[in-house]
Amino acid sequence: MSSNNLLSLTPSTSRGSGTFKRSLRRLGKRELQSKVKTDAYNATGHAFGDNVHQKRDGTKYVFMHHIVGNTYEYTRDSWATDLNQIRAKDIDAVALNVGRDSWQRSRIEDAYSVAAAVGMSVFISFDYTSFDCSVDNTIKWVDSFKGLPAQFKVNGRPMISSYSGECLGPDGWQTIRAKTGGFLMPFIYGNDDQQFKKGSSYGFLDSCWGCAWPQGNYNKTTGDDHYYMDIFENRYATTVSSWLYTHYNYKNFYLRGDEWLLITRWEQLISMRDQLTFVEMVTWNDYGESDYFGPGPSSSDLQPYGTTWADGFPHNGFFDLSAYYIAAFKTGTYPKITKDTIYFWLRPHPAGINANKDPLPKPEGWDWTSDTLWAAVFCSSTCNVTLQVGAYSQDFNNLPHGVNKISIPLKALGFVTVKMSRNGQQVINHTPSDFQYRESIDHYNYNAYVGSASANI
Repeated sequence: MSSNNLLSLTPSTSRGSGTFKRSLRRLGKRELQSKVKTDAYNATGHAFGDNVHQKRDGTKYVFMHHIVGNTYEYTRDSWATDLNQIRAKDIDAVALNVGRDSWQRSRIEDAYSVAAAVGMSVFISFDYTSFDCSVDNTIKWVDSFKGLPAQFKVNGRPMISSYSGECLGPDGWQTIRAKTGGFLMPFIYGNDDQQFKKGSSYGFLDSCWGCAWPQGNYNKTTGDDHYYMDIFENRYATTVSSWLYTHYNYKNFYLRGDEWLLITRWEQLISMRDQLTFVEMVTWNDYGESDYFGPGPSSSDLQPYGTTWADGFPHNGFFDLSAYYIAAFKTGTYPKITKDTIYFWLRPHPAGINANKDPLPKPEGWDWTSDTLWAAVFCSSTCNVTLQVGAYSQDFNNLPHGVNKISIPLKALGFVTVKMSRNGQQVINHTPSDFQYRESIDHYNYNAYVGSASANI
């Protein structure tokens, strides 16, 4: 596989925060940017065999990826806020992405301590594009934290994950596993796919990071998942995300988020749940690539230097609607909808316009998106909905109970309004005051503004 087709990462420092900035490249025919591999061996190095996941009684796990490099200003209260929000959605553990900066160790220590206090599990995800690519140092870190109460474990073995890690080689990973007794889930890229077959050099590893997004101007499919399932058999983990846009002078691209990407991806994962054990949500706070599930940065020091597209663009609506799908993935049954809610999202300007002051060109992939207001309507019973942007509106009548995916073209400029009525009574009428769809812009922004509104009755 040519290195030109691989996902590469460029470490960078963000106003003292040491934030990592990924440089994503498309993999073409398989839609994949990098592969996650999960341990199919026990602590003694003997293969579990094809039934490794069945040994865990079919339990499904959902993780949240958290960029520690974006937590320079964090206090214990900051961690408590994040972990309580994540725990409330029945997420099993938080993957703590750690890099090279010395201050990050104290943030990891705080995260483990606070997680234990709030009843959340965590595990370390070593970012080897920044973290020292050393077997000995990795083992020291694992040994420092694996005995703490908040450590997430699989069959009593501490979970060890990574972003990248091919630099350690098969022998390095086997040494880490043998000396720590860990359960390995590193996200490795840059190797011959066949190495990941059981019995080959990386036979104890398996999964896929870039499967969360389509890698071209087309809708997300499960072709990449099935490609790797054929290799890994039942040793496969994967990811889900809602968006991806970045606009720096060293990486400037957009990956297609149209057609309700987040919901589509969750539906795909639920349809494959019999073949999956682990799913990782990407990410809680990677503001530099717009793939965050949290509310957005509260400070400029919590995002990479030069980020102009995350402030004022909350994504917690994506997180809230995911609760429905997390429950379905973990239990095999979609929960009953008892509360009326409209989730909606859109970009802040037409895709094809030119920015007035941006020193950078439009991002690669700018023409892969349509100018559309997307919405997911959770109806507790038959309802009527109106979507409106500026002077243009469209009605959707008699939407059935359940999740209804609807959209309108962005034909006018101005504020967004969403309404719901039932039996002649209006139950939702919401116009966010902090966002307008505009045609005149200084800088490009292909991030999504995500809003939501629920009925009070």
